[in-house]
Amino acid sequence: MPGLFDPIRIGSMEIKNRFVRSSTHEAMADENGRPGPALKKCYEKLARGEVGLIITGMAFVSQEGRSSVSGMLGIHHDGLIPQYRELVSHVHDHGAKIAMQITHAGRQTREETTGMKPVAPSAVYDRALLSKPREMTEEDIDRALGAYAQACGRVRESGFDAVQIQLGHGYLPNQFQSPFLNRRRDRWGGSLENRMRFIKELYGRCRRVVGDDYPILAKVSAEDSLRKGLKPDEGILMARKMGKMGFDSLEVSCGVYADGFSMIRGELPMDVFLEWAVYKNNMNRAMRFLMRRWGNRMFGVLPFTELFNLENTKAVKQAVDIPIMLVGGLRNPEDMERIIRNGDADLISLCRPLIAEPFFPKRIRENRRHPSKCISCNLCLTYLEWHPLRCYGGRRLNGHGSKRGTSTSSDFRCLSQAQDS
Repeated sequence: MPGLFDPIRIGSMEIKNRFVRSSTHEAMADENGRPGPALKKCYEKLARGEVGLIITGMAFVSQEGRSSVSGMLGIHHDGLIPQYRELVSHVHDHGAKIAMQITHAGRQTREETTGMKPVAPSAVYDRALLSKPREMTEEDIDRALGAYAQACGRVRESGFDAVQIQLGHGYLPNQFQSPFLNRRRDRWGGSLENRMRFIKELYGRCRRVVGDDYPILAKVSAEDSLRKGLKPDEGILMARKMGKMGFDSLEVSCGVYADGFSMIRGELPMDVFLEWAVYKNNMNRAMRFLMRRWGNRMFGVLPFTELFNLENTKAVKQAVDIPIMLVGGLRNPEDMERIIRNGDADLISLCRPLIAEPFFPKRIRENRRHPSKCISCNLCLTYLEWHPLRCYGGRRLNGHGSKRGTSTSSDFRCLSQAQDS
């Protein structure tokens, strides 16, 4: 039976163990999406910590598809390729494989970020970003699909070992999947087959660009918590269809931002969250007052529980014949070992535990098997508005510090333990 430190092959890519760094927004790129020097240090420590596969923070495929988060990576033009080649080479020198996650935000952005009104399958108001998108035309859809395909070509040209396409978490492909967000009556909406059409066309175009031998991975939401959103029965069926399409691996997650950030679970620190520019500039004082006191309840935030995606992942694993990654609520090494040994998933994908402890896999291999130090305070998420990714360990800052671009190297503590010894 396989163990956590047995190698595994995903298509043409071999990974030395079963540990994956799940795509995590680092806020370490400049305003043009170019990776900064801190990102190289971040990935080096993850590689030294014995993460087998590092998946980058999400990279936008076009200016139109850029998310409103600060410091987002871009893969929208060829001029970025040389710096990514250098980044990839650095990761390889330290013994890890690396994939880039690419995305189009669809409605999950704002006009101030992209310079144009957000687009989506249907014009459904986004309560997380306080904006309403424009319904996409056929030309909009074709342009988005083309941007994905071109981005995949750049990812391969940059030397990444694989590309991961973000198909979940409320980004554009997931918006087409959702019966709540996709209310179209043309060939792109309605039936399950029609709501899958965007992903099917997306995969086909990307595969034609990168060729048959290049690994194309996907991150999927098996469900969300929207009242009329994506439910597990449809989400798992859609995952089965993705496996048959030719995706080389699926990472099974859940949720969208508008359902209370259910992809992460655990209380949101509302006092910090409400200082984000989008809320400070677009929410009236009365609503801010209510949100500050009862925001987690009003927003539908779900409590943190361990292994919250396990049951859906097991169902997807039984439905497909490709390697499956489990993400969400993984804290205990004994659980991770059991999941791999039982065949419930093939790889363990970690986000917040690797922010708190980049050397977590190495510690486990050395038989120091106490649970992750991560306390799921979610400050690592909420402070990204002002600072690059780091662990705060539940400690709030006194104010939010300088704006992005003026931070010192001491801010770049996404890897708070340089060596876990």
